[in-house]
Amino acid sequence: MDIFDVAVIGAGPAGSMAAKYAAKAGACTILLEEHAGAGWPVQCAGLLGQEAMAESEISSRSIILQSMRGATVFSPGCQRLDFKAKAAKAWVVDRRLFDQVMLARAVAKGAELRIRSNVRKIRRERGNSILTLAGGREIKSKIVISAEGVSARIARQAGISPSQMILSGAQVQVPFAVEDPEKAEVHLGVAPGLFGWVIPLDEGTARIGLCARDRGCEHLRSFLKTDIIKKRLRGSPLALNVGGLPLGPAAVTAVEGLLAVGDAAGQVKPTSGGGIYPGLVAAKIAGGVAAAAAIEGDCTALRLMEYDRLWRAALGRELEIGMRANRMLGRMSDAELDELVGYLAAKPRLIE
Repeated sequence: MDIFDVAVIGAGPAGSMAAKYAAKAGACTILLEEHAGAGWPVQCAGLLGQEAMAESEISSRSIILQSMRGATVFSPGCQRLDFKAKAAKAWVVDRRLFDQVMLARAVAKGAELRIRSNVRKIRRERGNSILTLAGGREIKSKIVISAEGVSARIARQAGISPSQMILSGAQVQVPFAVEDPEKAEVHLGVAPGLFGWVIPLDEGTARIGLCARDRGCEHLRSFLKTDIIKKRLRGSPLALNVGGLPLGPAAVTAVEGLLAVGDAAGQVKPTSGGGIYPGLVAAKIAGGVAAAAAIEGDCTALRLMEYDRLWRAALGRELEIGMRANRMLGRMSDAELDELVGYLAAKPRLIE
């Protein structure tokens, strides 16, 4: 049986960053990925703001498909609010390439990668976690970091509770008459849950999607048939991505021998659905705390709660306020959304 200080489950951005920081801190680290490589399946709109790009520690522009300088917000009654900055404020990235670069950085820092390693079970034994992989092989680790994504099967087995809610997301990439390739579109009221979006990749292609409380694909089909979208479609969808979006962090994200990060812990912005930035912030903290605790030989829940305290100090207030805003928008009628967008659109100084 192979033995490690820290085992990270999931080679998405949060998992790769956690493994990178654990290895940097001197822990013998393994990164377990159930698929044949990072970046698949894609379950993200792929729009990263300045904070997320900075936290990723990736300076290469090879991952960028399009720069974004603004957005247009549409209300249900087609009231619109437009704004555009002088410089780029966000970037559309190739998520497969982004994830692969993140993973390569973790390996470069000393983390060992094992692909096609689907973790099925976890158990605690004499102060260590025993991970059982598909096929029966076992790995022993002092501490496990769950970066499994929204399903978080191993985190749930270990006692990490689910997020407050999980939305159903769906997105297609389609030939599309883009109004402005440097502006994203936000469509309010298209489904209960969050909002719809149009993210340009160039002048003739866009990612169109939404997050809903349930039946994301069904709501997306309806969204694509709305006048504001249908008249600009220039062909059939080229790709479809679906997935769950957790909102509202778990009550506790650290238990004996295990930490949860990213979607597994519900570390997602409730106002935008963005999970990369909070996931990376928390992953760096998780990697450092896990490495220190493993090297000290103290893997108790009390010791690992340092992670829970630190990430909530960095992100907790923002996520809490975001949940309040999400619930407020969810209670607004179409008429109220029309009024809100119309009011804001008439305030140039506020828009600026």
